[in-house]
Amino acid sequence: MNFSKIYTTIKANIIISSKFLSIFGIFLSVSVKSFAQLDDDIVITKDRKVELPPASRVFEKIPPVKTNPEDRQMKYSFFDRKPKGIEEVKFNPTVVSPDGGKKKEDAEKYNNYVSLGSGNFGRIYGELFVNSPQDRKMILGIHAMHNSTNRGPVDDKNSANMYDKAEINGKYLAEKFQISSGLSYNRDQYYFYGYKKPRVEFDRNEIKQVLNTINFNIGFENIAPNPRVDYSLKTNIRSLKDNYSAQETDWTTTFNAYFPIINEKFIALVDADANMAQRSDGIVDKRNLFRVEPSFKVNLNRFGGSVGYKAVNEFDEVKKINRTKGFPKIELTYKFPSLIYVFAGMNGDIVRNTLGSYLIENPYLKQQTQLLNTEKIREFYIGGKGDILSGLSFNFKGSMGYYKNLYYFNNYTPKLNESLADTSKFSVLYDSLRTQYINLTVQLNYQPSEIWRTYIRTDINHYQKRAYEKPFHRPFITVKWGNTLIVSDRLVANLDLFYIGKTFAKNPTTLLLATNKAIFDLNTEFDYLFGKQFTTFVKLNNILGKKYERYLYYPQQGLNFLVGVNFSF
Repeated sequence: MNFSKIYTTIKANIIISSKFLSIFGIFLSVSVKSFAQLDDDIVITKDRKVELPPASRVFEKIPPVKTNPEDRQMKYSFFDRKPKGIEEVKFNPTVVSPDGGKKKEDAEKYNNYVSLGSGNFGRIYGELFVNSPQDRKMILGIHAMHNSTNRGPVDDKNSANMYDKAEINGKYLAEKFQISSGLSYNRDQYYFYGYKKPRVEFDRNEIKQVLNTINFNIGFENIAPNPRVDYSLKTNIRSLKDNYSAQETDWTTTFNAYFPIINEKFIALVDADANMAQRSDGIVDKRNLFRVEPSFKVNLNRFGGSVGYKAVNEFDEVKKINRTKGFPKIELTYKFPSLIYVFAGMNGDIVRNTLGSYLIENPYLKQQTQLLNTEKIREFYIGGKGDILSGLSFNFKGSMGYYKNLYYFNNYTPKLNESLADTSKFSVLYDSLRTQYINLTVQLNYQPSEIWRTYIRTDINHYQKRAYEKPFHRPFITVKWGNTLIVSDRLVANLDLFYIGKTFAKNPTTLLLATNKAIFDLNTEFDYLFGKQFTTFVKLNNILGKKYERYLYYPQQGLNFLVGVNFSF
């Protein structure tokens, strides 16, 4: 299958002073022992392909994508990440198809793709990609997806779900610039099934949630070779409505400019973004955040560095917040002759939280959820990446810093004038005290041959105990191990293992501490190529059959499968 992708390459200057080399050695030894990876990967190149992003909250892996052998190398880089309170258990590996060793020029290309499947729990799955030829100035892509279950792990239809998406993306390429745009609609339907057994029957509509999301984006970007000034301007408008009268309109605009002063040795950069949101859920609240970050970068062969200053203005109409804070940013980098890169630095920021961003992490939020941004007061970090041996590469990053208003999810606890707790819905809890955190992320990639590729990734997160006895629903350790094996010219197999350490929550009725057991989730997939255009697949998820709870009182599906076909045209 050849559906479109946009890659735009974001390079970090990778250079560090010699005083950090001993520290790097310590972290490298930890990384090899931990066998892990960082989520925060971006590889972007400017080409003539339309990106069709994966459907949100789809719990099965997407069928394999045909790729050329030269595209199979794993690539990654680091960037600041949002301190997520909950990570869903999902698997979306990059799968290579059994091309039978064909050369690129011999492989026939197909721009369009359809996938159909069904499984237990009454699952129906369908996905369609239609793309215009990629060798034109105007490129268009259409994507549609449906993924639903008629039953779930609790009370049959009371834990069913349905996810639908339709989108169109386009891009116009001129000689020196490109314009990209997209319009999408998402409809997510599910139920608050984490309730205690009621004494009497109730209407399913009372626990039904529907999220309708419309996104529109447009961007203008310079693509001229060796420009005196490189720049990009992008804007996105998102409109969100739920089944309980909540609405949020979010408008985000980003601007990036790159000014070479002395060739590539001394560079000035300006990054800015404007974020304006209006949320109505009982009351209307305008929440804006504006950020500007000028910086300078120096590249002296193996050594390099950057220094900048980030000014952030935060506004909240209801909470009477209107403040501007500054955060200095410093990074030093060093490149070894063996192409191993190490870096260290200091940073800070205000992390923007919206109703939409919370619902992506945890869809079972109660009405009128309180919204506050999280301040990263200061962060110190060190990391590195590179190739150890042929086919074996690594990356790691360790950081220590302080958050204010770090958020947690916990089942809703009743107020004094309320008689019963609602175990099926979650509230957002903020730690207003200064919370120290330590993050360590390590990844190893191994690709000994074209027929086997594997990676293992570990993420360790420690949060200081401050306002709450435990970091609710935040695991201390997460491990992912993924494998892709080309068994033959026609058969591809995938095996994924996911481990999440135990998490904690507070029982909203007894107010006692509750523990969610550690999660082991094993998944496999087999794809058989019948011809150039026709493939059949079998997916087995949660092979161990554990009804684990990533959220308290929300057991997940046990063993589930999906069987289907793919057709490229």
